[in-house]
Amino acid sequence: MSYFQVMLEGENFFIEFDGKEELLGFTTTRWVKASNEEQAELKAVELIKNDTHLQNLLRNPENELPSPMIYLSEMCKVNWFTYVRRKPGAGYSFYPMGQE
Repeated sequence: MSYFQVMLEGENFFIEFDGKEELLGFTTTRWVKASNEEQAELKAVELIKNDTHLQNLLRNPENELPSPMIYLSEMCKVNWFTYVRRKPGAGYSFYPMGQE
């Protein structure tokens, strides 16, 4: 098993902050243990999908486009000590998405 720092980007997340709903994107980092890069990406995305804090903020209506998407931005292997200090990672850096 290897240790990975996985940086992800999210798009089209309709989020409510302080009573105001806004279409936002985000960047975030997750730290995972996996057998290869493909598994690391899947594990990191799963952490985001199962994040109850993010789910509580999400206001995307069902079956409405554009749907929220999560993309791999960057990934690198890290040593076990870095992984233990950082895992699994939390938080998001949100930014407004331009509406077309």
